[in-house]
Amino acid sequence: MTAQREVRVVGDVVLRPAKPWTGTVHHLLRHLRDRGLPVPEPLGVVDGVERVGLVLGDAGQDAWPHQVHLDGVRSAGRLLRRVHDATRSWVPPADAVWSVPVEGGPVVCHGDVQPANTAWRDGVAVGLFDWDGARPAEPLSDVAYALEWLAPFETDPSELRRRGLPPEPSRRARIDAFLDGYAWEGPLDVVDAVLARQQRAVDEVVHLGAAGHEPHATWVARGWPARWASKLEVTRSLAGEVAAMSPRSPTGRGG
Repeated sequence: MTAQREVRVVGDVVLRPAKPWTGTVHHLLRHLRDRGLPVPEPLGVVDGVERVGLVLGDAGQDAWPHQVHLDGVRSAGRLLRRVHDATRSWVPPADAVWSVPVEGGPVVCHGDVQPANTAWRDGVAVGLFDWDGARPAEPLSDVAYALEWLAPFETDPSELRRRGLPPEPSRRARIDAFLDGYAWEGPLDVVDAVLARQQRAVDEVVHLGAAGHEPHATWVARGWPARWASKLEVTRSLAGEVAAMSPRSPTGRGG
């Protein structure tokens, strides 16, 4: 088992231990930056330490106030669509390595699209970082993951309060705002898509933990995947509320 992955910020550079997939991710980031996308600048690996440029903006715990309003949610969808479209022309290196099993699809998904991994300014999503979970996939993979966080598929009042949301968020409006920002076309079964993506996220943690990667190995040892799996029941419990939307399925321009 490897040591806990330490992340440090020195000036405007983020430092953390390199992984087997770091070279592939840096190759992708260079492509995206060449196309004007707001992602970290890859600065190489020195003595086993990955170096990337800091994406300026509020992130982590400071991200939550920016996603309270529908305009912020819509801007996150708009940013994700820009990123996905730019990945379509990327040609991975012949020796590409991915952190998780490849889903396969026409774009490269970020894999962990959530407010904390997004840089925000004045209520607008302006950058996307922490690309370790990137993988070729259908756009729906990232869209469903983002909707889990931004709808959100969460019912714990204390957690909703921490995110700046009321006990009963306007989930339908928030889902529509994100999909509008993404310019998703066609139907989409939101609940089924989120359930499938939640299960895949749990499976990926188990996969990485079994390979000894941190912090996933520690999460597995502490039994967190089983607890996260219980979130699927929360998502199912919201099916009636979300299903009141016009039904959608993963087809059309966005699928």
